Amino acid sequence: MKSMQNRNRSAVRRHKGTCIAASAISDVFSPLLMATYAMAVALWLTPMAYLPLGVRAWSTVGVFFITAVIPASTVFVLMKMGRVSDASISHRRERPLPFIVAVLCYCGAWLYLCALNAPRWMLCFMAAAAAVALMELLISFFWKISAHTGAAAGLAALVFWLASRGALRIDDFVAVSATVVVLAAVAWARLWLRRHTPAQILAGAAAAFLIVYLILHNFSI
Repeated sequence: MKSMQNRNRSAVRRHKGTCIAASAISDVFSPLLMATYAMAVALWLTPMAYLPLGVRAWSTVGVFFITAVIPASTVFVLMKMGRVSDASISHRRERPLPFIVAVLCYCGAWLYLCALNAPRWMLCFMAAAAAVALMELLISFFWKISAHTGAAAGLAALVFWLASRGALRIDDFVAVSATVVVLAAVAWARLWLRRHTPAQILAGAAAAFLIVYLILHNFSI
């Protein structure tokens, strides 16, 4: 009897530990942070790395504020108002307003990068991010597509596009593989936490990857 109880306790601890890991992955690779990660890739892993450190740092901080701080603050306020039940916006019917804010923030980031005279391909990526958020908003009216895998796939599409243009300062295989691992980890986390079905996860990843890559496809570095 004691042996069985010990096994049960061990199983509960493992399950709890796995849930903590899955939640951590979901938070670290939140859709709110992916535009910032994309900026870091663009400004530290491409020829733009030769720009002064201050320029790169403030550009990234600006995008972080617009695409992460503002949407997160909006969700926080909506939670206080009782309009959203949790920070992950688990319920599909609670998604429209936060997603509208996300679309507007990506448009704001596009304007911010325009003011900084950013390369056209960076502007196209931000426009693609807005398009992905808009797509997710529209689909959310009748289905809960995964925004997490969509964001991870969008970053993967950017890295894949940069690699196809020979624009990365690190090994292409390593860079692309890293984004694939991130995407797989995010997909696993969302499944483990039972936030999405496999179909919702695959649809989010596939749609976002195609949108981002196709918008970038016709441009050169």
